[in-house]
Amino acid sequence: MPRRAREKSATGVYHIILRGINKQIIFEEPGDFRTFISILSCYRKKCGFDLYAYCLMSNHIHLLVKETEEDISSVMKKIEVTFVKWYNQKYKRVGNLFQERYKSETVDTEEYLLQVFRYIHQNPLHAGLETQVGKEYPWSSYKDYERGTAKRTDIKMMMGYFGNRQELLEFIHRQIYDVCMEDYTPRTLSDEESLQAIERLTGCTSPSDFQHMDLEERNEALQRLLLVGFSIRQLNRLTGVSRHTLCSIRGQ
Repeated sequence: MPRRAREKSATGVYHIILRGINKQIIFEEPGDFRTFISILSCYRKKCGFDLYAYCLMSNHIHLLVKETEEDISSVMKKIEVTFVKWYNQKYKRVGNLFQERYKSETVDTEEYLLQVFRYIHQNPLHAGLETQVGKEYPWSSYKDYERGTAKRTDIKMMMGYFGNRQELLEFIHRQIYDVCMEDYTPRTLSDEESLQAIERLTGCTSPSDFQHMDLEERNEALQRLLLVGFSIRQLNRLTGVSRHTLCSIRGQ
């Protein structure tokens, strides 16, 4: 069966996700992140596309780009091939690293552009990798906007939607729990990773901590964990809160 042609964006703007094959880890160490960013920057100059936002997670990558001089499919192929060649040489492996086709969605309205922009920068927060957007996680375009410098990212266009840089940063920090490209499912966290994420997001390190919290504060913390993707079964096991209570909190 022939592949379905990708939908073309009326604005030329796309939200792109690259995933590791079989959800495998793409970035093993800081040097891997830096190399991908360097390759991305190189082809940004060579191919002329605009890069509005990026976030590199351990097993997937988010990009918010605008197609200009060259078809974005051609650009993405060059980026993938270059990185995979480097990666395979470094780790002495062969074969594919990325899932066969990158995922993409068109971004045809200003409203959705802003939603995707915030969603990409909040990815590490929602994964429990930091407690505040941009505070601890270094592998995104957030710092370019925080500093107001276009080191790797084309910040001018997104800055134009806000009165000043502070307004833009406040928008990124506003936790709305946007969902973009809804059929994308991140990998399930192990219990050890989940406990670390729970501690980052709530400050609790054991079921006992949840039992001693103020009821309203506890429910708000649990609702936040449910919103970022924890299952009721997993939270019941890791926090000691009953499934009945968790179902009630989710339904609020």
